[in-house]
Amino acid sequence: MAIACWALLVLLGAVLALQSELRGVVATAIVVAWLSYAAYVAMWAPALLVDDRGSEIRNPIRTTFVPWDALIHVDTKYSLTLYTPGRSWPVWCAPQASALVARRKAKRIREDRDPRDPRNPLDAGVRIGDLPGTESGDAAALVRDRWERSKRGADADGVPVPVTLHWGRVAALIAGPVLAATVPLLL
Repeated sequence: MAIACWALLVLLGAVLALQSELRGVVATAIVVAWLSYAAYVAMWAPALLVDDRGSEIRNPIRTTFVPWDALIHVDTKYSLTLYTPGRSWPVWCAPQASALVARRKAKRIREDRDPRDPRNPLDAGVRIGDLPGTESGDAAALVRDRWERSKRGADADGVPVPVTLHWGRVAALIAGPVLAATVPLLL
């Protein structure tokens, strides 16, 4: 999706730049660069890294490390969300599947088990976000599996959950429109 956005932005930027004077070309270049960076931040950079120590949630503006000892609940209601005492940490890259995708995955699961079984996994109480083969379902299964295998011994209330804010990204996302509006005026 990010690559398609970048290709479209380059094409639209080239078309707009060819139809403009110098100020328009500069403004178009700034806007295309800014939108390309926004596409990177929103669609390419988010990730969920799971290891023996815990889960690292890389969302667009912050990165959070949730140690296994701090984790108290894993939910997939709207997206994969990790809960610690007093906080919830949504995972940007693991949204809940749409209704159409959920129906397709549920049908495939039913056919893989027993094609003659008329019961749908969704009718049996499986949440849409927990269906295998979906972003949130696969990520939740991985997190739950590693969490169960970890040695949880500490009190979750006393375990720190480090959060790193990406101030450079915030500044770049704010600066793009400001530069696009002001730089052409200086020319």
